[in-house]
Amino acid sequence: MDQPDFLTRLLRRAVIAITGADARDFLQRVVTNGPQGVEPGKAMASSLLTPQGKVLADLMFFDDGAGGLYVDVPVSEAEGLLKRFTLYRLRARAELALRDDLMVAAARGREAAARLEALALSAASDPRDMRLGLRAIVPVSSDIPDQAASHDAARIALIVPELGADYAPAAFFSTDVNHDLLNAIHYRKGCFVGQEVASRMHRKGGVRKRTAGVSADTALEAGALVMAGEVPLGEIINAAGREGLAVIRVDRLEQAAGTGVAVTVGGTPAKISLPQAQ
Repeated sequence: MDQPDFLTRLLRRAVIAITGADARDFLQRVVTNGPQGVEPGKAMASSLLTPQGKVLADLMFFDDGAGGLYVDVPVSEAEGLLKRFTLYRLRARAELALRDDLMVAAARGREAAARLEALALSAASDPRDMRLGLRAIVPVSSDIPDQAASHDAARIALIVPELGADYAPAAFFSTDVNHDLLNAIHYRKGCFVGQEVASRMHRKGGVRKRTAGVSADTALEAGALVMAGEVPLGEIINAAGREGLAVIRVDRLEQAAGTGVAVTVGGTPAKISLPQAQ
């Protein structure tokens, strides 16, 4: 399904600024990807995991133009992340601040992207899937409308789950929400919190759960069960009209496909689309 262009503020996200000589160093052994390697015009998707490998927050790193970083974080976790990052800093020469004067915005389409880029302090193609368009750190401005519903519809159509919108902290492993397919985890970067569990799951292969796209002929609702005959595959975690996201058991889906059992949501026939690496 074709999705409309949009220009929107993303009120579910907040901005943490990290400055100082060691701004890019002290998180290197903490998060799943980066932040070394972030450059002007290039953002990096990442996350912070629990020691058990579950996602505490999804992150995006942006270059601030002066050697530091802007970190795009879920607004619900912003205060907690600021405290965690401050603890991880130890003796590193870095200053951290939650920037209430800045916000995250997104745009798709040539005209919308040009408008956003003109306002941006830092902007880059969405590192999870460039089909989502431009993502940027901008000063808080009333010139950017709230078209978040269009952005969410695009995310759902492209199978790009986001913490706060689709799932809660510590609810899922990183592979459950496709971080390995969305450029948000680098298994060979060195240490990060939760690495042992994440790496073991990666080495074993055969991921049991994935966030998949679901489409049906009727509107979908969060919480609805996805079934293969009488066997539950998972449940819808977010929806936009007749398209939704569901965390499903891949092994059960494969068994259903092999036997020709129909997939349904609320008794209505449905189609499941598995995510692909970006």
